[in-house]
Amino acid sequence: MGLPRASRLRRSAEFQRVRNAGRRASDRYLAITAARLDGETQPRFGLAVGKGVGGAVVRNRVKRRLRELLGTLDMAIDWNVVVSARPAAADATFQDLSESLRRLAAKLGVIDNAA
Repeated sequence: MGLPRASRLRRSAEFQRVRNAGRRASDRYLAITAARLDGETQPRFGLAVGKGVGGAVVRNRVKRRLRELLGTLDMAIDWNVVVSARPAAADATFQDLSESLRRLAAKLGVIDNAA
């Protein structure tokens, strides 16, 4: 199913607001910044996959995988999250990315269920 468009952060100012107000956790594959924002009715996500990850084909594959994984997380309602892929994400398996995302989200306390 993936991540619905309404659940995405799209503007640079939205990304910046999360990065300025949020808490951060990272590992080999991902860096996640999460911030509680007032007035939100559902969690929203932004993806940052820079050229350091690889060429366009690789970056798009990483983004597709992350959108699919974010759509399956059981997020607390009032969080906005920016997920930044690190260069090692290019060689990560879907399972590696899934474990990384769930572990970091649980560490930040943004998921209802860490299972």
